[in-house]
Amino acid sequence: TLKVLTGENEMEFGYIEAPHKGFPVVLDSPKDGELKDFPMRELLGPDFGYVTKVALSSEVTSLDSFGNVEVSPPVTVNGKEYPLGKIILGSSFPTTTGRRITKVVRDFLYAQEVQAPFELYTDWLLVGHVDEFLTFVPAPDRKGFRLLLASPVTCYKVFKEQKSLGHGDATMFQGLETKWLTINKVLSNDSLQQENNYVQHCIDWNRDILKCQLGITEDDIIDVPALFRLDKSGKALAFFPSMVNMVVLGNDLGIPKPYGPIIEETCCLEEYLISLLKPLGFKCTFIDDVVSYHRKLGEVHCGTNVRRKTFAYKWWNMTP
Repeated sequence: TLKVLTGENEMEFGYIEAPHKGFPVVLDSPKDGELKDFPMRELLGPDFGYVTKVALSSEVTSLDSFGNVEVSPPVTVNGKEYPLGKIILGSSFPTTTGRRITKVVRDFLYAQEVQAPFELYTDWLLVGHVDEFLTFVPAPDRKGFRLLLASPVTCYKVFKEQKSLGHGDATMFQGLETKWLTINKVLSNDSLQQENNYVQHCIDWNRDILKCQLGITEDDIIDVPALFRLDKSGKALAFFPSMVNMVVLGNDLGIPKPYGPIIEETCCLEEYLISLLKPLGFKCTFIDDVVSYHRKLGEVHCGTNVRRKTFAYKWWNMTP
């Protein structure tokens, strides 16, 4: 049985709103875990709603966890405005077989017409969640946000650059109870390279869908260094803690500590990501989540939940 983290995976926060009243709502995933009774017991109240969709247990997979349901920032696509953003779901698309979010949840989300859901291909991942390879951060320019995508190609680029500077013997995973690896060792591992070529192809497929569905261009995307490995079934897992699986709190980012190669007492992967995000005004805090999350097949975003401010825009003013 695949065991994934609780928190974001078991429940998602939203809100319900009418002209005379509005209040937060927790959407309880059919994929139950350690927080099975928490939403009903601790959150439900006169001004806090509860919604769940019951599915047959045989239908429920790890894709029914809510790390596999995200919402984009407000976007304009081909002249049509989506002021409440668009719902993003992970799926077996484009294949006709494989795991999908169970029908009762999918139908419920598609019924929220003003957020126009669309599906990405995530069944190539062992856990299969969209938050394993993407997130959004606010930005002061352009469309008001950046899309962050996990990128094996970028990771290899960083490693090759460091090797060219004479740092091929720099080691990753320092301080962890696991085998330390040098940059040279990673770059010379042909099977790892082949596996990540496949992963990059899967992410690039989704990149094209995201650009089309969100009306964004390459200038709106930041590639975040990442590596994956394939298990015996051919499904992908993060090779080191995936930095893109972060929690976003305004301009404060809680980022999984990648334990990348140490060069002059600094992790080169952390330094690279800071160089991309600091110009946008972000404060990056790297969180050691190896024991608490990473080894349980997740990262910081998977194990946390954030209640966001509601949109100022009123949904009934929009034509789906």
